[in-house]
Amino acid sequence: MNLSDADCWEIRGALQGKATNYRYADVALWLRKADFLLPSGDGSHRWWRHPGGRRVQVVDKGHGQLLPVYVKRAAHAILDLGGCA
Repeated sequence: MNLSDADCWEIRGALQGKATNYRYADVALWLRKADFLLPSGDGSHRWWRHPGGRRVQVVDKGHGQLLPVYVKRAAHAILDLGGCA
């Protein structure tokens, strides 16, 4: 896992707060650093897959902020897989 301490602090903060003001690019960066595989296919609903079998759906509208539910699902998946100490 290549998540920095700052990344982990931000991920935990997203779970403790309202998880607003995050864009798709922010969450995608967390997922890439946590060894999730880039999603394939077209459309806005992207399924990120971890080699361990875990999947996370994140909606990429191309602009604007993500809904907090997608931010929190990604953060939970990263923490559940041991991405942050």
